[in-house]
Amino acid sequence: MGEVVQKIGGKKGSDREQQELLDAINDAAMRLRIARMFFESISDPDLVDACVYEINSLQAHYSYLLNKAKKEELKSYNIFKLPR
Repeated sequence: MGEVVQKIGGKKGSDREQQELLDAINDAAMRLRIARMFFESISDPDLVDACVYEINSLQAHYSYLLNKAKKEELKSYNIFKLPR
């Protein structure tokens, strides 16, 4: 946990906008990892359902951010990769 995405270049948008996008990607990845850990620790059926919805929502947001970074031709390293 705590991996940092650092900008090494990109073609579109200002440096600040690109860094904000990278920060959002890191935040989404961390929130998704925490939600998955919470899911692994619960057994109540109502909480399981809630966690599944939360994980699906976070995964969609994370994918959106990665696609946005790709469209903006953002280049970076150490992007947190999530296990499937």
